Amino acid sequence: MAKKEEQEKEATKWQAMFDNIWLLFALSLLISTVIYNVWGIIDLMNVPFAK
Repeated sequence: MAKKEEQEKEATKWQAMFDNIWLLFALSLLISTVIYNVWGIIDLMNVPFAK
């Protein structure tokens, strides 16, 4: 019985996190910014030096 209550508490914690639209918005901005910045840095590192 205690295990079921623990699972319900965890489910409600995750449900509350996914119901927060502003948290999801901030996470999407953060993830996309990091991915594009890393992609740009890798792309710049692959450009050959000018002679």
